[in-house]
Amino acid sequence: PNKKSITHKIHVIRKCKPEHIGDIFLRSSENDENSIILDIKIHTPLGEKIKTGLFRTLSLLLFKKYKALRIETRTLIDNHKIINSLVLSGYSFEGISQKLNSNSKLQEFAVFSLLRDHSNAAKSLLFPAVDSNIYRDEKIALRLAEPKDTFCMWLEQSNPESSKWGLFETASLDEIKQKISRCGLNSAVGPNILLTIIECSTGNAVGKIVIRNVVPPHVGDVGYGILPEYRGLGYAVRALNLLKNWAFNEAGYVRLELGVKEGNIASERVAQKGGFEFEGMRPGRLKNHDGSYSNEMHYFFLNPNISYRKIED
Repeated sequence: PNKKSITHKIHVIRKCKPEHIGDIFLRSSENDENSIILDIKIHTPLGEKIKTGLFRTLSLLLFKKYKALRIETRTLIDNHKIINSLVLSGYSFEGISQKLNSNSKLQEFAVFSLLRDHSNAAKSLLFPAVDSNIYRDEKIALRLAEPKDTFCMWLEQSNPESSKWGLFETASLDEIKQKISRCGLNSAVGPNILLTIIECSTGNAVGKIVIRNVVPPHVGDVGYGILPEYRGLGYAVRALNLLKNWAFNEAGYVRLELGVKEGNIASERVAQKGGFEFEGMRPGRLKNHDGSYSNEMHYFFLNPNISYRKIED
């Protein structure tokens, strides 16, 4: 495409079983004559490896055929499977754009780009996928938060006990919905991964557990919460143990940390039962809703599979 008014359409055909499975639209960027805008419409569910290979092959073709220096594409913020494939294909996340659809409803899009000079650079997801068939025990399972978990997440953070010990103001349902819609994007590029805790016997969402990257590499900060009616059943401890297995075995973490406000005995017990060690008190570190600050009781857990040593002079 070398004219701004022209859009090229490419049909995507399944090879092993001839079938039209989607379309790809190409057009020149209005702001950069060396860039191509790529719009992807895949109609048929495809495996992540297939989509990643498709995007990779197409990108290399465009760089070669059209001499473009940059390819840009965007996808709906909650389309985490396409987002994963773009990241694995080497694309870099640039930001979030918003626009109103035909029903005047605000939509959010994740914007990605790939530079020709970086087209051979391999990438991986910041947070590997959490398979609920693997990260489960006889009582609970973990999976990435989904839109159907919105009310559970809202209830968990809006009850009086959670509000008392929480760091942030109570979020509205719409704010929780937006946060969950960005879960797939955040798990692919950062800064956190939000997981729902599922009760195996009922399939109910009973709480959440989140891990956030902090400044030192391979160190994560953990937070958790359980709905009031499911507290006292040991679900938070179980979730913490499952999260440790994923963080150390798949996500490459060396150290996990968590902090609770001084006086939050129940949360401290969860940390202790989950094998976390008390590291000390950090004065005035956690904000309260009235503008004052609480001391933080700080806990940590080290990856048992990593060697640690002191650097000698």
